Amino acid sequence: MYSDLERKIFRIYFNTSIHGKSPTLNELMRWTGRSEKDVRNTVISLMKKGLILRDKDNNLIANRIKVK
Repeated sequence: MYSDLERKIFRIYFNTSIHGKSPTLNELMRWTGRSEKDVRNTVISLMKKGLILRDKDNNLIANRIKVK
């Protein structure tokens, strides 16, 4: 089970990766209304779970394969 913040941040990455870009930390903080610490910890958690990956340009993107 994923937290609300994990689902929200994953959807942000998923939607922005369609356009070939990755959201900045400030954008994530503004769009979620959460602190820098919360956003960073959640992104790290999503990376550990394999839901967010780094692409060839070192940008973070949503892993569409693991979407359930």
